[in-house]
Amino acid sequence: MFYDKTPQYPHFAHLPFAKEPFKAIYVFQRIITTVLLVPIWILANLPRSRRPRQSWSLRQIIFVNFTRRIYRVTEVAGVTWGTRNPEEEPGPRELKETVFEWAPPLKESLRKGVVLDRFGRVPFKRAGCFKQIPVIGIFFHGGGYSQLSAHEKSRTSHIPRRLMKNNLFTEIYAVEYRLLQHAPLPAVIMDAAAAYSHVVDKYYGSDFASLTDKPARKPCKIILLGDSSGGNLALALARWIRDEQVLPTPDGLLLFSPSCDASHAFPSTDSSYIPRPHASTDYLTDTPEPRALMQRTFLGFKYRPGGTGWGQWKRGRSREGEIEEETRSLMEIIHSEYVSPASPRVLRRWGHIVDLYDGSRLGDPSPKDTFTPRNPAHSYPSRYPQFHTLFAQFPKTFILIGDAERLTTEVGNLARAMGKDFHDVFMIPPGWWDERIKSEVWEDVKVWMRGFHEQ
Repeated sequence: MFYDKTPQYPHFAHLPFAKEPFKAIYVFQRIITTVLLVPIWILANLPRSRRPRQSWSLRQIIFVNFTRRIYRVTEVAGVTWGTRNPEEEPGPRELKETVFEWAPPLKESLRKGVVLDRFGRVPFKRAGCFKQIPVIGIFFHGGGYSQLSAHEKSRTSHIPRRLMKNNLFTEIYAVEYRLLQHAPLPAVIMDAAAAYSHVVDKYYGSDFASLTDKPARKPCKIILLGDSSGGNLALALARWIRDEQVLPTPDGLLLFSPSCDASHAFPSTDSSYIPRPHASTDYLTDTPEPRALMQRTFLGFKYRPGGTGWGQWKRGRSREGEIEEETRSLMEIIHSEYVSPASPRVLRRWGHIVDLYDGSRLGDPSPKDTFTPRNPAHSYPSRYPQFHTLFAQFPKTFILIGDAERLTTEVGNLARAMGKDFHDVFMIPPGWWDERIKSEVWEDVKVWMRGFHEQ
């Protein structure tokens, strides 16, 4: 039951329990001990005064604690959850609510900017979409670019399912983009762009390259939807569309707890690392080393045992020099507008106020934060300097974030910057996983979406 026959991914190979039978033993003991802890959690939290949030039920507390402990197996044993091979098409018997559809690889004429990879590590491929029945939504699932999938049985599919149930969309595409196990950045943006181009082709026809005001064959609005890391991907796709101007701009962004500051896992020094807030009320772990490993793998920097160096060693160069070069390159990419649009360096570079994780605030831009960022593909320069603000010409945006989540600080910075730059961002900050409050939030989403149906 616990024995994993799947070959381990290279970036997990160094983990202490990544190989069988140690992986199965560790996962088994982790599950058993977690189950045994449930009665202790119940007794410890019977008095409301001792709960992380007095308004929380015991069920909510157990869910957070249980999930946080189980997710530790990813950091120690390299276990992934609910993933799929993005190059395999599911059989028709697997799908009850959705229909699978391939989006062809991005056209040659559209391959510009961040989606290019000078080193040729990431090929352009067709992207899978789970289409829910014929405004249009394009949904990017969460999971830290390493977990879950776009399949209808995946946990994150409850978001497009609820949106369809509420009749807010006529059709939603859930994109099966390549996770970091299959390819590094810019693969996720390649796949997102391929799916977006596929939808534009379908509704606008092939004559969209001029970006004129010519109406689509079918009246439609395209909304980008993203959950957690999927929100990060939706922001990156919107930026690529804006920067390269080879496809029509989407009409809106609907973001659920978007991850927007990957740079948090890379402090200037180990001692300067400040954990994200709300450790006791969010099931997400925030251990710096595993998060840094995942981010490095996502960005294409490989783990090398025996030191802090990450990357390919080149002949004729010292190990120390290579480490320094890799670190400099990594920091430039992790602080790019595509990867971390709400990192302190990015926000200060564009003149925005920044709330830090220690509760302090940075106001005026700093000269050291105004370096020219690298394109995340390590290669071609972006065209975005033609824009005078960080979020100029972005579509109207709706952001949801719980006030007990770890991402509250960075999402708050994101929302404030977007509001300053284009004044059409709506942020809902309740503890929206409570059933009563969730119902209220979905009503707010309905009100926001009503504007797209009335236009």
